[in-house]
Amino acid sequence: MSMTVCVTPAELSYYRQKLQCNFEQVDSVFQGCMENAITLLSEQGIEDYLEGASLVTMIGRGFDPVLSYLEEMPEVASRLGEAMLSVVSQAVWKMSRTPNGKAIPVFLNTIGEVARRLGNADSVCYYIDLLFDMMDKTSKSIHGVHQSYPSPGLSDLLANMPYLIQQLSLSGLKNWIAYGVRNYNNHPERQKDYFTLQSADSRAVLQRERHGTLFMDNERKLDMYMRAFWTDDKAKPSYLVPYSEAFDELRKPQPYYDNLGLRIPDVFDDKNGIPGIDRYRITLAHMAGHQAWSVP
Repeated sequence: MSMTVCVTPAELSYYRQKLQCNFEQVDSVFQGCMENAITLLSEQGIEDYLEGASLVTMIGRGFDPVLSYLEEMPEVASRLGEAMLSVVSQAVWKMSRTPNGKAIPVFLNTIGEVARRLGNADSVCYYIDLLFDMMDKTSKSIHGVHQSYPSPGLSDLLANMPYLIQQLSLSGLKNWIAYGVRNYNNHPERQKDYFTLQSADSRAVLQRERHGTLFMDNERKLDMYMRAFWTDDKAKPSYLVPYSEAFDELRKPQPYYDNLGLRIPDVFDDKNGIPGIDRYRITLAHMAGHQAWSVP
């Protein structure tokens, strides 16, 4: 575990000048945020972090979104890659240009939990695309020209996301959202009931989409399995990186490995009497065997 570094007054002053934010509240939290950022990010990452926070400041939604970005994003970027700093700040800026600006605080408050659960940058980018697709389809316009009214269900969807992302794969989440959009796009109150999990069919569809063995529920177990399975140096332990088939339905990617780790589906259903967890074990052992003995 990385130890938090101490930032000197000169460094703090330098970084504070980089952050284009005039909210007085930032001064009481800035040192702690920067010590965390310096611990977790590269020099370029720190520049991108402050640039992203400055962009969030410019949306005109007060201090809370800025604070959420400053607090959440170093860990997200450290875990998933520093490109996420720009991805998230640009998503916030894009959302602020729509009638859905009120959803920005809850988007930022939940992005850390979503990133921890999904486990890789590609899945988080797919997740953000999924949110914007839902937002675009449920935001209403006058005479079909410009969006004028916010999505009735977006904020509620985001507020429930920490729970939903624990229950569903990314594919299951996509299907659950699509059902609500398809059936309640013209019924604002019923749409809100659906995305707050208040309606019976919302819970029924959620249950229907809860299937298979989720990788994130078994990540530690599978990691220990791989470490115990290989007792020599032929196959060194690799990172396990989940991917979702939800956004690549035509190509249907197969498990593979590259320099970032072993790429495996975020969910395995039981198949031909073989439990999902055993399908994970078989797949990982097969790929590790290729790592150890296959000739390029």
